[in-house]
Amino acid sequence: MRSIKTKLFGLGMAAAMLLSLAGCNLSTPASVGSIGDVDIPAGVYLLAQYNAYNTASGLAELATGETANDVKAVLKAECTGTIGDEEVTATGAEYVEKLTLRAIEYYAAVETKFAELGATLEDAATSEVADNVDSMWESNGDLYEANGIGKNSLQAYLLNAQKASTILTLLYGPDGSQPVTDAEYTDYINNDCYYIESVQIPLVDYSSYTMADDDQKAAIQQIAEECKNTLSEQANTEELTGSALYEAASTYVPQAMEALGATMEDATQAMYYAGAQLYTPDDLSSYGSDDYNNLTDPLDEAGMNQWTVVDLGTTLLVARRIDPLKSYTVEDLTGMYDLLTAMKSEDLQNQFYADGAALAHNLDEGAMKTYSASKIKKNV
Repeated sequence: MRSIKTKLFGLGMAAAMLLSLAGCNLSTPASVGSIGDVDIPAGVYLLAQYNAYNTASGLAELATGETANDVKAVLKAECTGTIGDEEVTATGAEYVEKLTLRAIEYYAAVETKFAELGATLEDAATSEVADNVDSMWESNGDLYEANGIGKNSLQAYLLNAQKASTILTLLYGPDGSQPVTDAEYTDYINNDCYYIESVQIPLVDYSSYTMADDDQKAAIQQIAEECKNTLSEQANTEELTGSALYEAASTYVPQAMEALGATMEDATQAMYYAGAQLYTPDDLSSYGSDDYNNLTDPLDEAGMNQWTVVDLGTTLLVARRIDPLKSYTVEDLTGMYDLLTAMKSEDLQNQFYADGAALAHNLDEGAMKTYSASKIKKNV
């Protein structure tokens, strides 16, 4: 869910960096121009374009035998997808161009806002970026270099993401100019999130990666029902604690393993099959479509505080939805979960896209043609 972009290099640093950002020789442009007051280094542009190509290649209608690595085929193919709030159908080349422009507009908007706020990055943020850059370079450095993307380009892009995160806190955090209130958090927790207690009953033998057959699944479904009944009885007589969930997992998960023909070598492993979690809308969206959510719909049907068995394909989830604010305060929950990002990041990202598009564009068409998407390499 998160996007990335950057600026604010000292003049000396920028001069040393521009050539390495492009990863090219002196005859190629070190920049593709500017958006607002933000220079767009060639390497940052190339990285945005490479990411845009990867998105377009997943949407392209390719002929039999063509793959996402066939750059010419992808750029000629028809791509249909959503860019912002707009459904777009275009050739791969046009789609990549639109996404690339959108990415560098975002980059410029983040840099502009960061400068306006007089913000700085904490040492922990820059250290995290350095570690991530080293890891990415170790894995794909040859491919990045083949596409004219220097190591500093990755750093600039990832630093931009950290700047966006810092802006989020400066605007909406506890000490921000527009802080999210406890009332807003409470409304979000109650109406947009699900706090779920659960025991996971496996339907897969992960030692052999085999799914339960029909007979095994029927046996495991019975085990899950017994687990549900046990937890329901306990809930009716006493307030459940985490230990009750772990006890249920310790009892019923090994039985499911046995039905699969597997064993749990260490009984303490059962603890990994039980727990409680606050699910944000982004978390929940991965469980289904607009018409049906495999996780929330069964829980809604059962009702608050009522245990039910939810079939998630690879596991039977013995679960119930409860009100977390009966056990935790808003301060507790914001400390346990990044609710600020969950609540505000999408709105802020959309604002960056809009702000970036509204800035004056002084882009060098000739430089961008020099770095045409047709030159992208997918193999080295």
